[in-house]
Amino acid sequence: MGLALVGLQGLVFLAVGVSAFLAEPWFEGSLWAGTTLILLGLLGMFWAGKDLGRALTPMPMPNGEGLAAGGIYGYVRHPMYTGIMAIAVGMAVGSGRFWTLVATVVLVAFFEVKTRVEERYLVEAYPGYAEYAARTGKFLPGMGKRAPR
Repeated sequence: MGLALVGLQGLVFLAVGVSAFLAEPWFEGSLWAGTTLILLGLLGMFWAGKDLGRALTPMPMPNGEGLAAGGIYGYVRHPMYTGIMAIAVGMAVGSGRFWTLVATVVLVAFFEVKTRVEERYLVEAYPGYAEYAARTGKFLPGMGKRAPR
């Protein structure tokens, strides 16, 4: 199931990218706004990758390197996904294409589902994950905290 989720994630993101580059900019300044969101998304992803270190894996299951709860992970549980979503929103804003927006909404919904699967593994793998999730936002700081169980 893990590899299937990673593959599906790639396909949905590819749909966002392909549809975005088939259009002219939406309005004056949309290209700049979109580019800014894309760059912020890339920055967030690099920061998250740095903070994850050897725990970085594309698979939903943890790789045994320990729970990353410091750095950006002290504020957001899934900053890599936040970065990818920011890039997708940037592509949608920059292109103004309806289908890019649709693909972006599908991508956000996909990450909502994928994180539910991932967090089941994380709760099993790390005894402190439930408490961490109760105080840390899911995709944005302070938003989407998980109710303790």
